[in-house]
Amino acid sequence: MNFKVVYVTVGTTKFDALIQVMTSEPVLCALADRKCRKLVLQHGNSTPVDEAELKLIAKKHIIEVEQYKFRPNAEDIRAADMIIGHAGAGTCMDILNNGKPGLIVVNDDLMDNHQLELARQLASEQYLYYCKVNQVADSLVNLDFGALQPYEKATENMQKFVDALNELMRH
Repeated sequence: MNFKVVYVTVGTTKFDALIQVMTSEPVLCALADRKCRKLVLQHGNSTPVDEAELKLIAKKHIIEVEQYKFRPNAEDIRAADMIIGHAGAGTCMDILNNGKPGLIVVNDDLMDNHQLELARQLASEQYLYYCKVNQVADSLVNLDFGALQPYEKATENMQKFVDALNELMRH
């Protein structure tokens, strides 16, 4: 499965490790192998990628990188062929509700990591994949994103999601 446009989002968090890994050589090679030509980085409160590095990426990998801190992202989500993001509930729902293949990257730096539980649940239902930061390149190379199940927005599914979230918040 090829992904011409890949959208990466960290939401309002600071997740420098995800932004950094997305411009690492192994990840860029994996993206290039999947025919990525545009990488959109919503870096939130993370450190943006240096402009000189963006030019090198464009020259070496033929991938245009666009980055921004915050803006309404509905258009970015619709334009993306794939979404990679932190495991926040909002990002997960954006992936599911827009029918996009998704790779959720769990932030191990968070204290009470409820994100891992949410990512595991959605992956167990084959709606998206999840990994740790150091597994992004391998995930892009090895996972079959075409095998993911479409998320049905039926009331029953939404109730399951809300119940799972409520259960996570009780811990």
